[in-house]
Amino acid sequence: MPHSKGLWVAVAVAFCSLIGGFLMTSHVAGLVEDIIAAQHQQKALAKLSEARAHLEGQVGAAISLGRGLRGYVIQDELTQDEFSKFGSELIDDVPFIRSLSLAPDNVVKFIYPYEGNAAAVGLDYRLASGQWPSVKKAMESRSSILSGPVELVQGERHLMVRVPVLPPAYPKQPIAERPYWGLATLVLDEKALFKAVGLSEQADGYRFAIISSRQSASGPTLIFGDSELVHSNAVSLPLVLPGDDKWEILSYPVGGWLIDSKEVWMTRILGIVVTLILSTMAFLLIQEVSKVRAMALRDPLTGLANRRLLEDRMEQLVAISDRNGSGFEIFYLDLDAFKPINDGYGHAVGDKVLMEIGNRLQFQTRQTDTIARVGGDEFIVLAPGAMKEDERQGFLKRLMDQTCQDFTLPGATISLSASIGFASYPKEAGTIEDLLRIADARMYNQKSRRSASAQSAVLATHTG
Repeated sequence: MPHSKGLWVAVAVAFCSLIGGFLMTSHVAGLVEDIIAAQHQQKALAKLSEARAHLEGQVGAAISLGRGLRGYVIQDELTQDEFSKFGSELIDDVPFIRSLSLAPDNVVKFIYPYEGNAAAVGLDYRLASGQWPSVKKAMESRSSILSGPVELVQGERHLMVRVPVLPPAYPKQPIAERPYWGLATLVLDEKALFKAVGLSEQADGYRFAIISSRQSASGPTLIFGDSELVHSNAVSLPLVLPGDDKWEILSYPVGGWLIDSKEVWMTRILGIVVTLILSTMAFLLIQEVSKVRAMALRDPLTGLANRRLLEDRMEQLVAISDRNGSGFEIFYLDLDAFKPINDGYGHAVGDKVLMEIGNRLQFQTRQTDTIARVGGDEFIVLAPGAMKEDERQGFLKRLMDQTCQDFTLPGATISLSASIGFASYPKEAGTIEDLLRIADARMYNQKSRRSASAQSAVLATHTG
């Protein structure tokens, strides 16, 4: 029973170690996943930062070109040919600027290139619902803004740089005090612009997109790239561009964030191996401790309690009896003529006899009783609770009947007999030492009487 209990304790400790180890391994693997994902995201942010710098630089260059018109458009007699010549010198080397136009008093009058864009001449921005909000914003803020995408009258969709033209009435006149002359507009080709900054929908294992804070039916307005990124866990950086709309540039790996990597698997495998080793060691250690404890309190041959465990339980019963007066009984049993069995049949047979006596005593006693082997062929039965005289005598008889049954071997039958003494606490003794002494004395008295009876029987036989 104690060994079985120790086994269950060892199994429980090993199981808890396994669960704890697996939980710890899962937690550490999660931390490694987070670190790897963060590293992956940092790489994506580095790509975004580079693309953002290029894009902001190109848009800034386009705005600078638009501002360059301010000193030119105040000429009194500006013609379309002159504007075309000026526009050619200004934007022909910039591949992403599709066209350039001037709108005195917000009505388009000049445009370059004229071919293909002539339909825009005469457009009154105040009547163009798709363009008027950005024109009005540039006019009221008296600053350049980026807007779009906008559907043009030519039937195409482009970004627009709006530059208010504010010629000074006198040198160094503050911007806020200058009269509004009209508007210069640079039309930016989206695809050419993003190509110029080296930005594509997919590059170097990453997908890119640009969105505007301006809401559409499905959410933020997609300016460029993969629409799936708008609702994904992509990383993003804000774009610092003129205008009310807030733009963001997004990036997401083609295969998703890298978390299930070799490092994560190595962490999991190592954690599982370490957990198994520690759990096995814990199981073996607890089992070994249980065996050692059992050896310290149990007789190694019969598995019964030894004298140390018996005395410990007797002390517990003494304490209980002193509190409630319950008392207890001990029965001291010694085998008669055990030495001849060892001498005649060998110690191996003698050991089997002792184990059989232990089994017989366990069969005859209660679970609350303690059976101990306290010497070579000496046993003590500890029975909690005081017994009446008839109960004690009945118990003695049952013990004697069980013990004195013949022990059968292949080819031989061994007759067994025993002497039993008893004592009762606290009726007959006030200490454990006295209790054991009384029971031992009664046992030897019985043994002496049996020996004397046997000798008398022998003498009578010889005399007859």
